[in-house]
Parts: sequence; C-alpha cells; structure tokens
Amino acid sequence: MHLRYDEDFVEQAVQLCAAGRRKGASALQVARFNRERERLYDILDPDERNTAFFRFHIGWFREWGLEARLTRPLEEFPLLPRALTVLAFRKSRRKNEDGAELYVNETGERSGVVALRPERLTDGAGVGAFLRHELMHLQDMVDPAFGYLPELPVSGQFVSQHTLARERYRSFWDVTIDGRLSRKSRELAATKAQRWAEFNAGFAFWPESRRQQVFEALWTASVPTHQMLVDLACEPGQAQADVGPRPGAPCPLCGFPTFAWATAASLSADTVGMIRSEFPHWNPDEGACARCSEIYRVNRSHAVSVS
Repeated sequence: MHLRYDEDFVEQAVQLCAAGRRKGASALQVARFNRERERLYDILDPDERNTAFFRFHIGWFREWGLEARLTRPLEEFPLLPRALTVLAFRKSRRKNEDGAELYVNETGERSGVVALRPERLTDGAGVGAFLRHELMHLQDMVDPAFGYLPELPVSGQFVSQHTLARERYRSFWDVTIDGRLSRKSRELAATKAQRWAEFNAGFAFWPESRRQQVFEALWTASVPTHQMLVDLACEPGQAQADVGPRPGAPCPLCGFPTFAWATAASLSADTVGMIRSEFPHWNPDEGACARCSEIYRVNRSHAVSVS
C-alpha cells in the first residue's frame, strides 16, 4: 500500500506549524524553515521550483511529526495495507467534508481517501480518535466478513428516501464503530452518551424501548455486518418518513432547507425531464426548491435553443 498526500494539505499543515499552531515547534526550527523556504524562490524553472517546494514541505511534514500522527493509528488496522493499493490524505475545506471514502477502479484496485482539515492535524486534539473512526470505516469496507456494498436496496421512488436510508445506515454504522473502539480502550470520536443522544433524537419515531434495544445491540456488536445495518436502515416504512415538500425541509435536489417550494403542479414536463436526467429516482410529488426548479427550467430552455 502506497501512502500519498495532497500537496495543498501538506503545505498548509507545515505553514500552520511555522505560524505557531503546533506545540513544541521551536523558534530555531521556525527560523530554519523560513530560511530554507525563501531559498527555493531562486529556482527559475517553474516545474523544478514546484517539485522542490513539495519535497521541502514533505520533509518538514515529517520533521514536525505530522506524518506520524497519520500513520500511527494505521498500525491498528492490519487489513488496510493488504487490501488497499493507495491510501491518500487530502485537505477538506469544511468540517462536514472530513471523512473517509473507498474508491474501486475498473481493474478492481481499491484506494482509500481520508479528508481532513490541516488545522485538525496540527492542533493534534482528537485527531487520533477521528482517524481511528474513519480507518475503521475503511477496514469494514474491505473486510469480506462485513460484506460491504456501496448501494442500499431502497425500494422507494423518492430521492429523499434514498438519502434518509443512507443517513440512517451511517448513524447505525457509527455506533458500531465507536462501540468496538471503546472495548479496545481507544479514544472515541463520540462517547457512548453522545452517540445515544444523537440516536435518541434521530429515531424518536420508535418507541423508547426499541430505541434502547437497537442502540445497545449496535454498541455491543462485536462483528457487525453490512446486511445487519441495511435491514435496520431500509426497514419497511422507515424510508417513507419525512417525504414531500414541508416548510424548512431540505430540497431533495440540492439538500438545502427551503420554505419556497416548486410543487409537482408548478413544474413543466420539460423541467421534470431535465431533473430526472440527473436524479432518476426523483418524483415530482417530492417537490423541488424554487431555486433548483428555476435552474433546471433555464437549463432546459438553453438546451432547446442551442439545438
């Protein structure tokens, strides 16, 4: 397995260290960093200069112990080096982008990508817990015993039904991961009490006894499986909840909450066709926010005029 780092991620991380965001970076180190970096601007060839900057930044990335913060948790997941061709770390731009994804190419080679904000790495607080949680996601995805499949068998026709099923699946999965890590006495991305509070609020439509029963079963599951989580997330009737235009509900197309809905009656057949070309599971009864409706209406008009 090859480790790869996004250039922007490495550069910003070491710049944060040089700016004092990493505890233990001495004034002498920072002065040496700035002197060495300044010399690189004397390289005239742009390609050579870019290569030199990356080598410089990756060298300091290692000297300041940032690479070790990424690789130490990896030692606890023995399946990943055998199952992945590449494990890459890239910069995320927003908090909700932090996380891990698995990619499989046409030849079947699997690559893992972990996105995180550089300041999370340089500050160090909680980065180990975050990485263990996300690496556990990746290990589950490559573990034959877990049996991961990327698509959920949602029978509903609404986009929001598929989104809801994925959100619930992820919630169940997160509980099993932190439960397993807690039994290994590892620092957790979220404590049992925090996971329970999220779970209790997210599944308030279940009787309390069922919420407690399911949560405890997930938290204590030593060998959870994809099918177990699917059976819960796609339970008949669950994905039917919260469907249809409601004030303040998220638009099924862009995902942003809206109070201005374009209903099925207000959508032209051409606009519906344009939307379905990108969202085949979408149904007009599900509605769309007024902004998305206008975008697809204009795009349809433009496509007709060009043709």
